[in-house]
Amino acid sequence: MRLASEWLEQACGELDVPAEQVLRLDLCLNEVLANIIAHGGPSAREAPVILSLDAGSDGGDSYATLSLADAGTPFNPLMVNARPQARTLADATPGGLGLTMIANYSDRLGYAFRDGRNHLDLTVRWNASS
Repeated sequence: MRLASEWLEQACGELDVPAEQVLRLDLCLNEVLANIIAHGGPSAREAPVILSLDAGSDGGDSYATLSLADAGTPFNPLMVNARPQARTLADATPGGLGLTMIANYSDRLGYAFRDGRNHLDLTVRWNASS
């Protein structure tokens, strides 16, 4: 995960992605990679995760989209209902908040399963004039 974070920071720097947006993407990246390792099955651990980054602007806003492709068990995170938050510490159970975190730190998520791989796109947006 450290190497993926280093790659992301370098790629974002080359594309002039602001530090706050890099942080958001990095948090999502680490959570997605942890989920792939923990839940993707043997095929996820046997094949590399493919990462790519795209950045641009539209309508005055800028965006960066981090794309991940893994060979793990098909899993569409957009089809999972958010787990209700515990009201007390006694009711809390560890885990299960990663997808909520990813949804909260990204501005748009996209998913497809094609060519035997999960393809997840995480987009963050910001106002270019800020």
